[in-house]
Amino acid sequence: MELQLFIYKNIAIHFYYSKDSIENGVINSKNIFVYFPGLPQIVDDDFFANKVDKNTAFFSVYYMGSWLSGGSFTYKNCQKTVELAVEFIKNKKGIKTFDNKQMDWNYNNLYVMGYSFSGNPVVSAKISKNDIKNVILFSPLIFLHKKEVSESMEDKKTVDNFYGFNSFYLNFLRRGYKFALRGIKKKSWNKYFSGKELKSFIKVNKDYPNIIIFHGKLDKKINYTSSLFFQKEKYPDTKVFLKDGVGHNLEKLFDVNQINKVI
Repeated sequence: MELQLFIYKNIAIHFYYSKDSIENGVINSKNIFVYFPGLPQIVDDDFFANKVDKNTAFFSVYYMGSWLSGGSFTYKNCQKTVELAVEFIKNKKGIKTFDNKQMDWNYNNLYVMGYSFSGNPVVSAKISKNDIKNVILFSPLIFLHKKEVSESMEDKKTVDNFYGFNSFYLNFLRRGYKFALRGIKKKSWNKYFSGKELKSFIKVNKDYPNIIIFHGKLDKKINYTSSLFFQKEKYPDTKVFLKDGVGHNLEKLFDVNQINKVI
């Protein structure tokens, strides 16, 4: 596996690809996945190591205002990060930070892939099915408005636990990652994590790509019922696959064979 780093309009992007994909100096990969991580966004290179091959490559993106990226970590900038990353990869070329030389790539299919926290920025981003074949989400945290969810779901305890955990996790991020997530201290995050932000009434554009969700039935951090709610109330064409015996674990949710069957 090969790795390159790019900086594009304030966002840092890692590119994982195989030497076998290089033809005449160009990376030619059948499928490219643009990966948006959860929080605190510690990306494990080993995750990509056994998934990259001649036909498969990954771009892994750092949200604006976090870790290697510049700017401020705000919800709006997380959404903007998704749009900029897709814009960058569509250009099929970038300047490597390693030697300041241009690298080119080609692909047949481009997919957006998101885990946990990335759910809301991804589904709220202005991206088109003309550019993205499918959006694939794993245990997505979708910041749905609490009042809206409570009116639809009978299990009020599950709803309260969901937002209670979110608020607890926000404070954890503020204590431990305030330097890595430069903007997590902003009060605007309180509304999103507690389900009180009016902008959380998500409306998916008609031009938005098809959405596929994989969610573990044992997920104690983000209950799988939130994905079912999103499918029912927000985007009926969403395909939701619930996995028995799996919690909030990307490695176990990322079943290559199952993914290849549905994309």
